[in-house]
Amino acid sequence: MGGLARLEVTSFRNIRYCALSPHPELNILVGPNASGKTSFLEAIHYLALGRSFRTSSVKPLIRTGENETVLFAELTGGAKTGLRKTRKGEQQLKLNGEALRSWESVAREIPIQLLDATSFSLLNEGPRLRRKFLDWGVFHVEQTFLSAWRRTRKSVMHRNALLKQAGRTDENQLAAWEEELVSGAEQVTGSREKYFQRLKMAFASAISNLSEELGESVSLQFHAGWNREHDLGRLLYENREIDRNYGATRHGPHRADILVKAANDKAIDVLSRGQQKLIVSALKIAQGELFFETREQRPIYLVDDLAAELDDKNRENVFRLLQSLGAQLFVTCVALEALESSLPEASGKSLFHVEHGTITA
Repeated sequence: MGGLARLEVTSFRNIRYCALSPHPELNILVGPNASGKTSFLEAIHYLALGRSFRTSSVKPLIRTGENETVLFAELTGGAKTGLRKTRKGEQQLKLNGEALRSWESVAREIPIQLLDATSFSLLNEGPRLRRKFLDWGVFHVEQTFLSAWRRTRKSVMHRNALLKQAGRTDENQLAAWEEELVSGAEQVTGSREKYFQRLKMAFASAISNLSEELGESVSLQFHAGWNREHDLGRLLYENREIDRNYGATRHGPHRADILVKAANDKAIDVLSRGQQKLIVSALKIAQGELFFETREQRPIYLVDDLAAELDDKNRENVFRLLQSLGAQLFVTCVALEALESSLPEASGKSLFHVEHGTITA
């Protein structure tokens, strides 16, 4: 089992300092709104991935009156990682004492799944969020995926820049970047398709456990970003003029998507908001199951105020499935009574009280 054995948070949001030894299974953080519960989850997320799920700016993350924030975690397997971030943008990230320039290694050590109000936009916003969701799973399965993904992103960026150039475009450069894009696209898409087939099966099991009705009607489809019956290189060549008018590359893995269907319709068009939230919960649970099958390690679930998002019955079903994964859970709530009534009996748990940025056991 993976997880956090110890976590220290210094000058993050309204948290001055806290040092906790979380339970390996269930951790409940209870307190009033704006007390620091979500900030605690955000600190874990930021340490693991180098980004917040609430803001793209660094300054709000550092406690008012302080010049830097420091985050530290010791994992159950013994690894240690720490981050120092200043208002001036200076940054030090370390894993087992070694300085790192990117979050790739830390992200593999601390696999995070987030389930909060923003997570439920997975269905009703554009494909970027669904690609990001899919690629989280592929990243943890295929070690070479990230490098291929970076190649395609770089290729698309350069091709778009050439398409936007005033005057005559250098056709040789355009052809070179298209060739590079096609090469990376095949690897990225092949990895995505392989993972998606497993995700479909895990999702079908999870959604059936959450709702028999949805289990019979909801399905997933993968769109590669172009018609796979056509050669991508030829599509890029034949659509250069149209792409010039758009100023963007309209075919390729950067346009991939997961289509969620209810019978023959888009799920967001025919299902209630509550049903959509169950689908997103099932997707997150399915990824956790696949992660364990691949890595024999459990992801860490950050669950923010699920009591405000689901009714009692559906909340109980979601928590039952989450706990069946054996993952380490960090769950926030305002009223403990409302949450405990939805929680199945756990073999162990820790309860933390949060008030004015102070966290106590």
